[in-house]
Amino acid sequence: MKYQIIIFTSLFFIFSCNSSKKESDTPIKGTINVLVDETYKPLIDSEKMIFESHYKEAKVNLFYRPAVEVMEGFANDSFRVLISSIVPDTNALNNFFTVHKFKPKTVAVGKDAVAIVTHNSKKGLQLRVSELQKILSGEITDFSQIKGSKYSGKINLVFDNNKSSTLIYMQDEILKGKPFNANAYAQNSNEEVMEYVSSNTNALGVIGVSWISDESDENSQKFTEKLAIVEIGEDNSPYFYKPQQAYIALHKYPLRRLIQVAVKEGGARLGSGFTNFLTGEYGQKIILSAGLVPAVAQTRVVMTK
Repeated sequence: MKYQIIIFTSLFFIFSCNSSKKESDTPIKGTINVLVDETYKPLIDSEKMIFESHYKEAKVNLFYRPAVEVMEGFANDSFRVLISSIVPDTNALNNFFTVHKFKPKTVAVGKDAVAIVTHNSKKGLQLRVSELQKILSGEITDFSQIKGSKYSGKINLVFDNNKSSTLIYMQDEILKGKPFNANAYAQNSNEEVMEYVSSNTNALGVIGVSWISDESDENSQKFTEKLAIVEIGEDNSPYFYKPQQAYIALHKYPLRRLIQVAVKEGGARLGSGFTNFLTGEYGQKIILSAGLVPAVAQTRVVMTK
């Protein structure tokens, strides 16, 4: 009888611990580490703040890295959610399946864009996609070589990071295999790019648009006041567009991309809960209010008599 009591007590303790451990990580409760492309810092900071204000027992730890490092972190089990414009490739997914016996799910939560910014003295600057390609490759080196430009001076091309998603986007979508301009150089962040551009007359910067798209954000306003946003046009169109919400949504602004989430967990856990929040009503409204385009269309009800 004594041994039965001991066994029963031990089993009860084990099951209680397992149950407690399981319950500590649900879609709205627990702690999770999320690896995020630093391009999306303003947006994801806002998403985290609202998510945690709704779910008091949930803690989302955000770790911001360049896009290349985010993808390298895919194999790191410490991070169960990754947010970037780049999704894991087939090899990464297959390797993950071999180890964990299930494949991560990926979902688009919104649309953003890559923005080209220049010094305030060059307001009204317009670029064709083919001209942007030539700037990136080093074929165009002076503002006077841009068609219709009233400006001159050697172009100083600057990126946020040599491992960033904006650099990868330009290499893959605009250069399409052409070698990159050897004279281009990288800062350490989007903020440093904007600071550099705002104080250098001939600078041309490449950043994620989420840093300047939120008109209600003080930091976004601070930067847009000091910068000129370049209008971009397709080669076969007479029109040029800024990376504004409507033009991204209507596919008129050429330098568009998706904000994507990879969830590396099975079952209903906090990673899935945070991802569902991002694609749900509140998360999508945050994307909308940040001047970006939600993946799920948001409707507005207007009462009429």
